[in-house]
Amino acid sequence: MPAPERDTELRELVADEVTYTDPTTAISGRETFSGHMANFQQSMPGCFFEILSVNGHHGQTLASWRLVGGDGAERMRGTSYARLADDGRFAAFTGFF
Repeated sequence: MPAPERDTELRELVADEVTYTDPTTAISGRETFSGHMANFQQSMPGCFFEILSVNGHHGQTLASWRLVGGDGAERMRGTSYARLADDGRFAAFTGFF
């Protein structure tokens, strides 16, 4: 997704000071998060995440997902935890894979 479209959508979906961590990354801020997404898209062309299940309560979610390559083959599976801000946008993501 081109940066202007991604940034517009992220303004609606994630808090200004969103944090994102996974085994290889720890970042904060929506602009940095957008850049991280852009780097992923560039390094993994054609790949996408398929959400397999989501459970949530009290402003928290736990999602199971798989990463799918452009050829349709599964690349990996993982789980992500997210915390929502008071306004309903995502405040924090933590990925496990």
